[in-house]
Amino acid sequence: MKKSLFVVASVAMASVVVLGSVLLSGCEEGKGTHALDVSPSFADLTSGFTNFTQTFTVSEESLRDLSLPLVWRVSNPALGNITISGGRTAAYTRSNAHGDNGIFVEDQFGAEGAATIRQ
Repeated sequence: MKKSLFVVASVAMASVVVLGSVLLSGCEEGKGTHALDVSPSFADLTSGFTNFTQTFTVSEESLRDLSLPLVWRVSNPALGNITISGGRTAAYTRSNAHGDNGIFVEDQFGAEGAATIRQ
């Protein structure tokens, strides 16, 4: 009786260990499920033509370890481009064209952020 109780307890313990390892192994955050906070989220470069550059920054709190380097891109290169980027910051330089341009950033885990610039 004691031996069979020991066997049942051992099998139950092994089942808990196996089940726990299966369930806990999938606890990493999925790609693209974490958002990056970009500041400013909207910039207006329409007033006069004195300001051709806008700096965007990803908040340090929205980054995780080993998130860098960040990859920056624009939705319409005819309106402007990311001219300098490094660390958490990028500089957008506008062209003479007018319209709204999307600024997008992605970290090494697939987390994304976005901002809009009007020019």
